Amino acid sequence: MRDAIRRTRMSETPKRLSLIWPSLATPVVLLFGVVTTGLWMPAVMMFDAPGSIENKALIAFALYSSAGPVASILGLIVGWVRVAMGKRASGLKWMIIIPIIWLVGLLGWLAIVSAFCESRFSCGA
Repeated sequence: MRDAIRRTRMSETPKRLSLIWPSLATPVVLLFGVVTTGLWMPAVMMFDAPGSIENKALIAFALYSSAGPVASILGLIVGWVRVAMGKRASGLKWMIIIPIIWLVGLLGWLAIVSAFCESRFSCGA
């Protein structure tokens, strides 16, 4: 009888505590979305140069950089849906991994531009 009571008390605590991590990750992911909005603004300002509308690499960079806030919102939605389904660890993972995938893609894009295009978006043009 006492073992059953101990098991019940022990199993309730981790469930309540496991909601702390998604709750702490939410403002961090929201802040990531705000920061990526700030990264998108310089990409839009690059369009004031003559002939920049025909530059496909610049258009691709502006479109991809605008997806940063979308990635953070998508990560939060998918993460909290998974938490609501009872899969708290999976929810926390998806809450963080979707913005990280976007960030790795952005850093890869910038590394390719730096390596092959002499740090200019007019590579091959």
